[in-house]
Amino acid sequence: MKYYRITGGPLGTNTYIIYVGDTGFIVDPGVRLTDITSALKRLGLTDTRFVIATHGHFDHIFYAGRLCRLLGVGFYMHELDVDLISRHRGIAELYYGDIYEEPGDVMHVHDGMTVKLVKGFKVRVIHTPGHTQGSLCILTDKFLITGDTLFKGTVGRTDFPESSASKMRSSLKKLVELPGDLVVLPGHGDLTTLNSEKHSNPHVRRLLDSGLIDPD
Repeated sequence: MKYYRITGGPLGTNTYIIYVGDTGFIVDPGVRLTDITSALKRLGLTDTRFVIATHGHFDHIFYAGRLCRLLGVGFYMHELDVDLISRHRGIAELYYGDIYEEPGDVMHVHDGMTVKLVKGFKVRVIHTPGHTQGSLCILTDKFLITGDTLFKGTVGRTDFPESSASKMRSSLKKLVELPGDLVVLPGHGDLTTLNSEKHSNPHVRRLLDSGLIDPD
């Protein structure tokens, strides 16, 4: 399984294309639609299965509606973030300077849900509330897409009305108990690894120092 990263939008969002052969799916379509479709063509992807959001903030879903309509695929996210889709329409359009098209039918995913991409390759959804109530991460065989839960050297903000610092701590504990050699693909900023964050991220270090996480 491979990934392709596109960074763009007013807040520097990382959009990912996850693929095997000519089949793939798209995570967090917050960059220009033409950038996504050009990348699909460049990668030779002819079978896009679905679009999924790590959470409902506008910079991660702004082009989801248009993209799903264009590709004829479904849109997935956690049900606890569905109400965020239209809440910030005004500020979203101000930031993007464009008209926001909401996704049609939103299909819900849940913690532990697995989705087969092609034979022998599947991804697993991990519910990681904290930045938002419905934040999620996507686990593959080699990498972990973390959205705004875990970044290189820090974590997502927890000062929004839909945020929770205590839930973020619980979600971090869940993540760092995964294999440390996983490459972390965050919603903003540079890539990292779980091992690196386990030893250098101050938010994770505080959990380690509290004895809530095994450092090995």
